[in-house]
Amino acid sequence: MTTISILVFGLAVRRLKGRKIIFQMALMGMVLSLLLLTVSLAEFMAPGKAVILYIFLFINCGLWILLGNKLKLLHFSIAGSLGALVTLYFLII
Repeated sequence: MTTISILVFGLAVRRLKGRKIIFQMALMGMVLSLLLLTVSLAEFMAPGKAVILYIFLFINCGLWILLGNKLKLLHFSIAGSLGALVTLYFLII
């Protein structure tokens, strides 16, 4: 179901590129669905292994930062940076 939502949001992102607010909402839906999918995948692949989960979270945060920089969306860059810092904090503790 999550994969289908990623595809639907991805198609919406592609079609709504010129409409700024709706485009950003579709993009947020897509990356949040991707985050849900990767967390579920990490738990499925390596149950109880927090290091694998942290790796997937860092990859997602990096994707958010790259998207923020490429599309000039400051809130994506900030969310990715804060997510990486929080993940690093929990990795250290």
